[in-house]
Amino acid sequence: MQIHAGRIILNCGSICEVDLPSQLTIDNRPIDLAVVKINTKNIEMPFVLINYSQNLEFQIQDYNPILSIVYRLVRKSNLTGNISVLEHWNYRASEAIPTTVQKINTIEPLVLNFCDSSLANFHEKSFTYILQVAEIISQNATFNITNQEISGIVSHGKLQ
Repeated sequence: MQIHAGRIILNCGSICEVDLPSQLTIDNRPIDLAVVKINTKNIEMPFVLINYSQNLEFQIQDYNPILSIVYRLVRKSNLTGNISVLEHWNYRASEAIPTTVQKINTIEPLVLNFCDSSLANFHEKSFTYILQVAEIISQNATFNITNQEISGIVSHGKLQ
């Protein structure tokens, strides 16, 4: 869905229904969590603000629990299929000192934002932004990602 307000366009994305493994190495293919399509046609000097949010529900217990998730944002050209990695974010929950932990249930909101100001250099005008999980490490921890949303706001501007 696109909502136009003058030269600002809001694009609502979609969530990928996936079952995440308890372990994912950087040697494995990343897992898509959410996508939003953006068209910068008729926008001079386009800037795109990508906003992704989720709730991370997890449980840690036993000796030396660790939960580490690496998220990444990629931009895919809808014309050529070329993919560029734009940003990485690391989430980590663990004990500072290896110790035994009683069972702890937690829900943490997570919001990731990225402003793509490099599109003025592209002849292409149609892109798909994909939020992915690139790596998962869990030890004595279980997790679930819920309440996901992704959107992209296209605007025009100039770098100061």
